[in-house]
Amino acid sequence: MFKNFLIILMLCALQTYSQSVELSKGLGAKENEASNTLYTIEGLILPPDPLIRISAQWPADITLSINGGEYQGFVRLDGSFTISGVPSGSYILYAHHADIFFQPVRVDIAHNGKFRARKVSHIKPSHVVRLPYPLVMKPVMRRRYFRTREQWNIMDYVLNPMVLLMVVPLMLMLLLPRLINDPETKREIESIQFPKIPTGMPDLSDVLTSLLTGKRPPEKEKKAIVGTANKRRN
Repeated sequence: MFKNFLIILMLCALQTYSQSVELSKGLGAKENEASNTLYTIEGLILPPDPLIRISAQWPADITLSINGGEYQGFVRLDGSFTISGVPSGSYILYAHHADIFFQPVRVDIAHNGKFRARKVSHIKPSHVVRLPYPLVMKPVMRRRYFRTREQWNIMDYVLNPMVLLMVVPLMLMLLLPRLINDPETKREIESIQFPKIPTGMPDLSDVLTSLLTGKRPPEKEKKAIVGTANKRRN
């Protein structure tokens, strides 16, 4: 009796094991089929702004690429495009044109064939901004290959630090006496004695000759200043 019970128990265990193996094989086959399924990315490119002067055949000059050119597509004359043969996964779609710049778009393809599009943000990758699908891509701006030359502007000279150092004190000297109405304050400002620059500076030629010859430069005769002091005394 006990032997029969063991035999029945072993048969049940073998049956359940075989069923689990068959289920795992079936799931694996389904996953392989899903992974081998290829999808098609569809979208539309809007015409550029009329202010951007480009040729009328601009759709023919656009090339679409995914994964650095692994999957490519082209645009029809009406602006629609398709990229076929793409397996499930996450991709970044680029639209290349010589004169127009397009914002790249990230396209996520699920295993069940569901599409999701969102903006590409390298600064904030966690910030998700969803886009409609099929894709609608619009030209952002015209490409700039050269930097515009700086034009002459009078404000560059006015805001120059050297000009400000010369002009601002001069303006203060001219405007400050007019703004002050108190006569005593005006007298105090006028009585301020500014330091005088010494006039007995050595001549540059004498300094150079003394350095080259090793002799001291001859002292110049001091001229007696006559006139103003005598007049003041008289």
